[in-house]
Amino acid sequence: MKFHIRTFGCQMNINESEIMRGLLSEQELEWTENPEQADVLIINSCSVREKAEKKMYAAIGTYNKLKKSKPGIIIGVGGCSAAKEKEKILKKYSGVNFVFGTRNVVDIANLVERARKDKNQFIDMSDKLDSVSWEIPKVTGSDHHAWITIQYGCNKYCTYCIVPYTRGLEKSRTVEDIVKEIKDYASKGFKEVTLLGQNVDSYGKDYGDGKPKLDKLIEEAAKAEGIERIWFTTSYPSDITDELIEKVSEVKKAAKYFHLPAQAGSDSVLKRMNRRYTSEEFINLVNKIKEKVKGVTITSDFIVGFPGESDEEFEETYKIVEKCRFEKINIAEYSTREGTIASKFLKDDISKEVKNKRLTRLMDLQKKINKEENNKYIGRTVRVIQEGKNKQGLFYGRTLNNKMIIFESEDTFTGLYADIKIKRSSAGPLYGDILITQKDKDFNSECDPTFE
Repeated sequence: MKFHIRTFGCQMNINESEIMRGLLSEQELEWTENPEQADVLIINSCSVREKAEKKMYAAIGTYNKLKKSKPGIIIGVGGCSAAKEKEKILKKYSGVNFVFGTRNVVDIANLVERARKDKNQFIDMSDKLDSVSWEIPKVTGSDHHAWITIQYGCNKYCTYCIVPYTRGLEKSRTVEDIVKEIKDYASKGFKEVTLLGQNVDSYGKDYGDGKPKLDKLIEEAAKAEGIERIWFTTSYPSDITDELIEKVSEVKKAAKYFHLPAQAGSDSVLKRMNRRYTSEEFINLVNKIKEKVKGVTITSDFIVGFPGESDEEFEETYKIVEKCRFEKINIAEYSTREGTIASKFLKDDISKEVKNKRLTRLMDLQKKINKEENNKYIGRTVRVIQEGKNKQGLFYGRTLNNKMIIFESEDTFTGLYADIKIKRSSAGPLYGDILITQKDKDFNSECDPTFE
């Protein structure tokens, strides 16, 4: 029997699909890239944006039609949208066998077996997070970079966000279990790990003393022989501690990179969003990180057109982007998500035209900042870990401060270092030529030229 998993959304969803693929492969099911060849079809959905939810329904519709010509196949739908839509999915699509939650991904093999025996549709939202451990098999999409979920759920209840309702409250894995997983990846030749959490900086707050422990986890992870880089995402600004900033600065393997979603630069909008900081506090945090962490890059997220957002409030968002000079920002036009606090109490009163103008203006500003910041790298030498080839056949890799570098090479050395001299910049990646690679005898692994 063959199976296929269709994944939408964030890297956390991708990581969960890697787990499901590993577990189903252990049951002697064979993976296929072609869903039409599959006997088991799993959709792992996302609900952060309305567009992602529409993609889920489109995929279900396609698989539902496929089942009419192949009645024996099993269709399961999981992820955030599945947790939100549950009964609607089963009512609309008779071909779907089961809907499952975000906290019982590790039970996928049992759910598939149950669907084989029980012809009735069912919903299973049980919590199996206590069964999560480093020993769970995974089939990863990379052979040098592992993504590891260290914390599940969210306690913040931002008014625009559905995540606390679909992923539940925060639950952290133990430091010991995560470190075992990191060491296991290291033993298989992996060089980089990214620690994942909905609010990754609050990792460990649910263990007794209420204090975040991401700094301690990074310190322990750095002891894993063979691991060269440690990343983490996504951060929540008010959970960033001085200890974490200090640890990122001190630990050589810690990526000099923070993704800090601001969402808005207006205090009144932040209050309506239930974000737990002011614009001044956010700016002070950015300045502190830049002061403490040499060569750090900071990226962010913003929502434009939030209910009630005036021209003056948008200007405050524009100004915070000017002041912070992020390396990159993700911008989204606000869209109502059914089930959120905003959908119940705030009217989506900003026109599509105004939202689009604000998004374009903010994007134009950020492109200008990106180009100015990237121009500073021309003539410099940086160090990357090669990740692969792009569509144009050029190699690419990232620096420890998350700058994307594109270069030509006659050799494939995925997962290994290369020092690149930058010759050209853009608002996105930097372009350069190889000076030396880790394969060369004279390569100095102790000194990263990116930060000289």
